[in-house]
Amino acid sequence: MVRPCIAGVLGAGYGTATKVDISTKSDLNDGTAIKTTFVRDAADKISAVLKASTSWNGFQLDATANGAGTIKTSAAMADVVDGVKLTFETSLAGGAKVADIATPTITADYEQGDVSASASVTGSTLDASATFSAGDICVGAATSYDSSAGSLGDPSLAASYTMGATSLTAGMNGLSGDDLTATVAHTVNEDLKVAGTFTSKDQKFALGAGYVLDSGSSIKAKVNSDGVLSVGYARKLTPKASLNAGLQVDTNDMDSRKFGIALNVA
Repeated sequence: MVRPCIAGVLGAGYGTATKVDISTKSDLNDGTAIKTTFVRDAADKISAVLKASTSWNGFQLDATANGAGTIKTSAAMADVVDGVKLTFETSLAGGAKVADIATPTITADYEQGDVSASASVTGSTLDASATFSAGDICVGAATSYDSSAGSLGDPSLAASYTMGATSLTAGMNGLSGDDLTATVAHTVNEDLKVAGTFTSKDQKFALGAGYVLDSGSSIKAKVNSDGVLSVGYARKLTPKASLNAGLQVDTNDMDSRKFGIALNVA
């Protein structure tokens, strides 16, 4: 579904994975960024993911490799024509032969003024979306097309409207009208933000709030209709290091809880 506007206090920042991110930059090829992530998957297991990013002859190149040997690569070129960016992505599973490389995905992104659009092709499937902004109003649509079956997927529509400190977003997945999502976000002041969202298909809702404690730390919390409470804490330790902590508790089963700490070092 197209989502022109997402309430920040209901989004990222609640991760319960225990991990360490270490980023560095070498002078290779006039600047290559390397990021290594160590994740504690279990009491006796730690996995690692290595990501490298560089540029070459106008292309932005990214490669990711995990402990299972799976490699994902992408190459992107901006301004192929004015406002258009092309991206080529593919992957190879660990231990697989080169001949088994995944079907590549080719994506074209266009952004010019108040209009942005994206179209990606993977095999016989085309996914397309577009948004248009006019002042405080933003509308968007998305759909897919399978050329092998000759079928057009159900389109999804979304719109958002900002009224000062309050923003409203509504989305519809498919044209039947039975899968609607509505979100309201409000900035109380520069330190406090609140938001709520509701989905009609499964009659679910979530409420959340984010509060800036001081110049280097913030906290956010949300609870949903299933009784799951999530708390996220972020703190800037140094200009190049930050700490994030996440706690998730099922209030229907207090023994069911998750907690994680993530350290980011650049």
